[in-house]
Amino acid sequence: MRALLGTTALLAILLPAAAHAQSQQVNVFWGEDASCSTWSKSASNKAIRAQYDFWVRGFVSGHNYANPARQVKIGVFPVSADLYQYLDQYCRDNPSLSFIGGAIRLVEELRDLDVPSSKPAAAPSKPPARKAPATK
Repeated sequence: MRALLGTTALLAILLPAAAHAQSQQVNVFWGEDASCSTWSKSASNKAIRAQYDFWVRGFVSGHNYANPARQVKIGVFPVSADLYQYLDQYCRDNPSLSFIGGAIRLVEELRDLDVPSSKPAAAPSKPPARKAPATK
């Protein structure tokens, strides 16, 4: 009973702070025009799309750094072509918004997902020990 009261009191203290933090503005940095219109116009420019791709991956990495308990796991993040399709759809659905909103939504959809079992297992953290050459 005591633990329940302690947990309830802790939640009563933390929930208003969490709600306030969610309503605060978050400053996100992008070079110039982050509009969905500019994203859509970049469809035929591989170099520009690569910049967006790198930016989104850095954004997700920053999210992971700041939220280690709720990370987007390795193996869940889409390959570039799928990322482009995701942002294309987001910008078609939200033409007056920024592509950054699509990156935020992607993180919200992917964090806490388990890695699909069809993906290859992660590389071992330590390489296998080398065998000494046989001597005669």
